[in-house]
Amino acid sequence: MAESEDAREAEAAETTVAGAGLGAALSLVLGRRKAKGKDDPELDAFLAEHTRLARLQAEHLTETGELALSRLRLGRFSDRMRALLQMMTALLGAGVVALLAAMVWQAHEQHGLEIEAFSVPPDLARGGLTGQVAASRFLDKLQALQTGTEDSDRPAQSYEGNWGSDVKVEIPQTGLTFGEFEKLLRDKVGHVTRVSGEVLTTPTGIAVTARMGDAPPQTFAGPATSFDDLAQKAAEAVYRANQPYRYAEYLDANGRSEEAFPVVADLAAHGPPSERGWAYARWAIMDLNDHGDLAAARSHGAQGLGFGAGSDLSDHISLVNAEVWSGHDEAVLAISKTLDREVQKRLTDTSEHFYVENKLVGRGFLQFISPDYPASARTWIATAEQDAGSHFGTFGAALAETAFALGHDLPAATALQRSAQTPPDQAMLQDIEEGAFEALPVYSMAVERGDWAAALADVRQVDAALEAERAKRPAYGLMQHVWIWPLEALALARTGDLAGAQALIGKTPLDCYQCLRVRGQVAAAAKDWAGADRWFTQAVRLAPSPPFAYAEWAEVRLARGDADGAIALAKQSAARAPRFADPVETWGEALMAKGDAEGAAERFAAADKLAPHWAANHVRWSQALSKLGKADEARAQAQAAARFR
Repeated sequence: MAESEDAREAEAAETTVAGAGLGAALSLVLGRRKAKGKDDPELDAFLAEHTRLARLQAEHLTETGELALSRLRLGRFSDRMRALLQMMTALLGAGVVALLAAMVWQAHEQHGLEIEAFSVPPDLARGGLTGQVAASRFLDKLQALQTGTEDSDRPAQSYEGNWGSDVKVEIPQTGLTFGEFEKLLRDKVGHVTRVSGEVLTTPTGIAVTARMGDAPPQTFAGPATSFDDLAQKAAEAVYRANQPYRYAEYLDANGRSEEAFPVVADLAAHGPPSERGWAYARWAIMDLNDHGDLAAARSHGAQGLGFGAGSDLSDHISLVNAEVWSGHDEAVLAISKTLDREVQKRLTDTSEHFYVENKLVGRGFLQFISPDYPASARTWIATAEQDAGSHFGTFGAALAETAFALGHDLPAATALQRSAQTPPDQAMLQDIEEGAFEALPVYSMAVERGDWAAALADVRQVDAALEAERAKRPAYGLMQHVWIWPLEALALARTGDLAGAQALIGKTPLDCYQCLRVRGQVAAAAKDWAGADRWFTQAVRLAPSPPFAYAEWAEVRLARGDADGAIALAKQSAARAPRFADPVETWGEALMAKGDAEGAAERFAAADKLAPHWAANHVRWSQALSKLGKADEARAQAQAAARFR
């Protein structure tokens, strides 16, 4: 009975364990164990077993906890590595995209010329004229054309079809190499010009054809031994199609201006906007120098304005040249003031050579015609030093000598002439024509010495040289009419040949400022005072801004005894050109004629500040000081006059 009861209690305990859990069962069994107060083997065994089970569960929980923690740590590391791998993949992808973008951009910005190997018949190839050799010799011709136009007024990137300096013969490759991939990009998005060609045998020799883009191919035929000549013609055809402005420069520089003329005219009329302004400027210069057509030069120079800052500057230069050889000094002065502002700016569409040279030339020219002769002479010297070794190195010195002489600094002019060893005046006519720079140092220095016979001899030599070449260079005729004939007529009048002077000056145009001034001076030499006034009146009406007619008219008024009229005109001249010594000196002479020695001395002193080496001014200053009783000062001025002769 007792055993059955104990069995039931054990079963109940197990049921409780199963239902309530191990902790609750143990609490129940321990409670019953205490209630009985005696040993119970079965309960002891049960407790021992479950104690062992609890220990095993604790050990299991410890082990599984450590394993779970280890797995959590590994999972976190795995997650981090996966994120890092994803990041590296993204960065690699971005790098590849950036590299491709850079390659595409580089290809887009790339300019160049690639010449494919020419197609050549086997018999010519066996003789050494392979396709690659033919392409290489063709390339040599193109590079010579490009080298011949490197000193352009324009930077290479300003040309519509510029291919830069990357000109090469393409060597075929097999397989998709990295180089081939780059080439593919250049072909798709770049600005690389490709040229292909062929050499064919003909019954009389060979024919060379070059093809570029969509331009119609041109074929040149000749003897089998004339490949280089034919390649030259083919290269010129390609250059004309791709670089028409540069090609015109090349032709003009090599004495082929008549060939250049239609190239420039077509580019100006039908070319892209970036080329038209430049083409009009060159067209205007060719109108002037090669055809002597002043109206066309003005028209084309004006039509070229508005296409770009650099080309506007070039068109203004062409307009100045046209107005100089028209004798229109008012227009020359106005445009030169604009030019002086323009050339001091560094423009992106002009070359460095053009900028550096013209910032000096533009300033020196304006100083010359303003006039400020000492400043102009210094600027021309700087230009000559900058361009030492070139034609302008010598010509710049000649301009400086002329400015020194016109500014009454005979010692400086003489010293520079000796050191620079400038050629005779007639040897510089082409430089004078192209730049419209009126440089005659020998003539000007003779005039400053008062040696009009030497001046006449020099200007006659210049006139003869112009006459001999005017059929080839029509601009030489323009130079005679508005510049040389007036100077020659003035020298004739000063040496006493009034009839010769009147006949020669009578051949000059009536819209020429210098011509009208010399007409007035020749009339004054003949004592035709009314005629002199009439011609000077026309001169100042034609060109009211320059100071020269007022200054010369003041001298004429003084010569006829009109001191007050001379002073009034001298004041007008000085107001227009504050750095011009001539009207200030004439003003002093007029005051002397009126008996105002003190006022005259002041004017001579003022003139000395502008022209400190002017011998004639020191002589008259000495005379004024003598009248004032200042013997020592007068003697010092007389000695200065002797030093500066």
